[in-house]
This record gives sequence, C-alpha cells and structure tokens, in this order.
Amino acid sequence: MTALVLGEKSGTPAAVMPMSRRTITVSPGRFLNVGWLSSNQFASRMGLRRQTRETFREWPELLSDLDALLVIRRDEGSLAARWYAHAGFHEVLSIRCLYLDMESAPDSGSSQSARYQVQVVNAGQSPADWNPAEWQPQMLSVYRDIYAACGGAPVRSDNFWAPALAHHYYRQHYQFQIVGLWGGGGGEADARTLMGYAVIGWSGWHSKRPRMDILELATRQWDTLAASELLRTTAQLAWTKGVHQVRAVISAHDPYRSHLTRSGFVDRWGYLMLAKWLHPQRYLDQLAKSLPPDLGGISLRLASPGEVPLHLDVRSPAGAAPAFNLQGDARTITRMLLDRLDVAGALSGGDGTLFPIDSSAPLPDPTRLALAFPWTPWVFHMLDYI
Repeated sequence: MTALVLGEKSGTPAAVMPMSRRTITVSPGRFLNVGWLSSNQFASRMGLRRQTRETFREWPELLSDLDALLVIRRDEGSLAARWYAHAGFHEVLSIRCLYLDMESAPDSGSSQSARYQVQVVNAGQSPADWNPAEWQPQMLSVYRDIYAACGGAPVRSDNFWAPALAHHYYRQHYQFQIVGLWGGGGGEADARTLMGYAVIGWSGWHSKRPRMDILELATRQWDTLAASELLRTTAQLAWTKGVHQVRAVISAHDPYRSHLTRSGFVDRWGYLMLAKWLHPQRYLDQLAKSLPPDLGGISLRLASPGEVPLHLDVRSPAGAAPAFNLQGDARTITRMLLDRLDVAGALSGGDGTLFPIDSSAPLPDPTRLALAFPWTPWVFHMLDYI
C-alpha cells in the first residue's frame, strides 16, 4: 500500500488518496504496474475538492514506479465522478451486479451432483479447515483454464488466494468460504483434481438484508454443469445461514454472465472501472521490446489534444514498417493502450474517435495495428475489490 497525501509536511493531512500497488494483466503476456485506488477511503475535506483534483499533473513524478491508476466507481453521476473525470480517468470496463433472491430453499441436488465431491472449507485470516498448499495450485490451474485469455485482474499465482483473503477490504466483516468440486467422474486418478471453485463471503453488516457474495467463480473448460453445482451449493449455504440473497459482481463480458442470468440472477445496477495513464510512453517502450517477431515492424505516432505525442517504433528486418500517424481523444487513447479498443472499428468510425492526422494520406492496412493492440475481454472479481 501507498498513498498520496496533500497538506503541509509538518501539519495535519488535508487529503489522503490510498492505493494498492498491483500488477495486472492487460492481455495474455502483457502486464502493467498500477495503483489500485481505494475509493471508499479517499478522504478529503469538502472545501479542498478543487485543490486535490488540480494535483493530478504531479502524480507521474510522485508515482514514478507505477504506469497507471485504476479505480472502481458506481455507474452514476456524482461529484466524485466529476472529480475523476477532471483528473483524467476514463472508463475501461463495465461491471454489473447480479442478484438471486430466494423465496424458498434451493433444491437439494441433481443427477449431476454425483460427478463431483463437493467440499466447503472456511478460509480467511484464520482458516480452520482448508489446506492452501493443496488448494491454491489447483485453483490457479482452474483459473487459468477459464481466464487465461482475459485481462483486467491482478496476476494470479499459486500463493495468491490465502493472502488475498487475509487482507481483503472486508476481512473484518466477511466470513469467507471456498466451495470446491473435486474429481470429474474418471475414477481414482482424478479424485483429487479440482474441477471448479467458488470463493464466497457473507455478512449482514453492510445491508439491512443479509447477502452472500460470490467473490470469484471458475470451472475447468467453462463447464456450466460444474458452475451450476457451485451456484446451487452457494445458495444452499446462504439459506442455512438465514440469508436469502446471493450476489455476483462481474464484468460485462465475464464468461459466466449469461449462465448466471439463465440461473435466475437479475442484473440491477453496476460499477465502472476507470483508468488513468501516468507513464504511457514507458509502457509503449516496453511493449516494443516484447511484440512477437511475426508481427513485423510498425511505426506509430499517437496524438491527443493537450498531451505529449506517444510513439511506438518496432523495426522490421524485411524493410520499411507501415507508419500510422493518428490522433484521438484521451478516452480512446487510454482504452487503446490497455487493449480495450476495437482498433479496426475505431479507424472506420464504428468505435471511438481514432483517425489519421492527415486525412488526405492513405491509411495503411490497420490489421498489424490491431494485432499490436488486440481487443481483450477484461474481467473483474469481487475478491480484488478495495
């Protein structure tokens, strides 16, 4: 954790903007060092709102080890939303809140239940009955099986979940459990193979109506039958605790969104993930070194009103590289560098405002540019909330 503090060095801070240093996946094989802002703890005196938002020009120097900032905000207009917009944050991901309201106890199972050995373990600061050394490597395998092609989330490792639960934003209020589906009906050989898991947390402190949250859901090979079993078990656990509402907070293109809808979850409201670049040229310089050789050379100049132009230059051993001299608004450039823009669509006028600076010059084939910045589905897990 770190924070930007506004105030006299020897006096009481007037404003504090805390953040967690994280490495997120932009797209497969591409990573970014970000400061993940805690919007719930962004403390500032009301009379200093204008002063705090005018400090954003100093952030790149103060946060020299970070490439960008991320924050999760409710999808609604507010003074806080205006503050982030003025400070240069732009929407990069839509996040939806899906609810399942239960008026009666969920069914006790189906013929598919026999495929798995269902295990529910308590986890968190003082895990009672789960073995991280056994669970976490398999959870990583399952996670990569479904989310390997996605971006947006902090990088997972085989020692990710135990610290994540122990330091979760709501660790003092949630009771954490993990539902695991073991075995796949293939006999003893896969009896201890994790086929899917759901990390859940429940508490009634934040609402008049207690709720159980699905913090992360993953199954091997996007197995919807396994997902249904995890959802059913979660609903049963909620009911046994006197909780009649289950919530899933997921991104707009989460692979399980349509299955949750078919399972009775209702989309009611949402959040937005906002991003602000601090050192975009440094990221492009690193990207130039890591682009695959088969992409070939490319020369890109990106201009945005009021900003220093950005450059990406990759030499081609085969000869001259196609040159793109483009301009766009800050939102479009932000999304493009994070692999969140359909580049070909933006150039054709179908998405965003990306266009050649010299409209009379012929535009090279944008295929190579689209390969350099491939649109990537991003995901959000409530386990990462701060």
